[in-house]
Amino acid sequence: MHSHFVVSEEEKILIKLKYQILRSLGSGSFGRVFLVYKEDVGVLAAKVMKLKDFDSIEYQAGEKLGNNDKNPFSLKYKSPIIYERYVVLQMEYANLGNLDKIINKNVDLPVPLIRAIMKQILQGLLFMHKNKLIHRDIKGQNILLHSPLGSGRVILKIADLGIAKAQKDTKYSTIMTVAGTIPFMSPELLLGNDDGAIIADNKVDIWSAGIILHQLVAHSFPFKNTNLRAINTFMFSKRLDRPANI
Repeated sequence: MHSHFVVSEEEKILIKLKYQILRSLGSGSFGRVFLVYKEDVGVLAAKVMKLKDFDSIEYQAGEKLGNNDKNPFSLKYKSPIIYERYVVLQMEYANLGNLDKIINKNVDLPVPLIRAIMKQILQGLLFMHKNKLIHRDIKGQNILLHSPLGSGRVILKIADLGIAKAQKDTKYSTIMTVAGTIPFMSPELLLGNDDGAIIADNKVDIWSAGIILHQLVAHSFPFKNTNLRAINTFMFSKRLDRPANI
């Protein structure tokens, strides 16, 4: 009996570009991500997407944030490669997975560890916001963990800038479309304004970080379940019940 391995279009592109595919890392905004090796660049994460889905905002934001030595809290990006009808985004590989691995274990973490996790997330967001960028999809899945070889340290890195929004001026709110993951969306994104327009600023990322904090501490979202009705009820009530384990 013969087994057949189906090679995806994304994998074919990487093979043509002389990458050695080590394994699949999953899917991100409009693309699939693979762990790859190439002699001239070493091991990295390669996100393959169709050219029609490629928005240079992700690369521009990633290059601006990750390639600054003062900011270790964002992934580093290399120049994108356009090949046939596809684009390959080359990114630093974070070797310990994402924050959801910790959140989903539902283990009571020491307060100093929670503080260290949140400090790195907020430092990464501070740098992003100073550079007039709003992430709009902060969640555990998009916070990667990386331990530089031999360092004994773990650094959190904000990833997946596919729906990042540029701000012209951080002093003012900006008009934006609804984007992100519903349980992590702020009230201004979910509820809109009286006239139906969505005008928001970088505080939408801080709200999402607060949801992550609640998950780390209480092992749950701050609302009873993740359907829109329950989330809206929570937002309108403006009440946060103290988790029983605190």
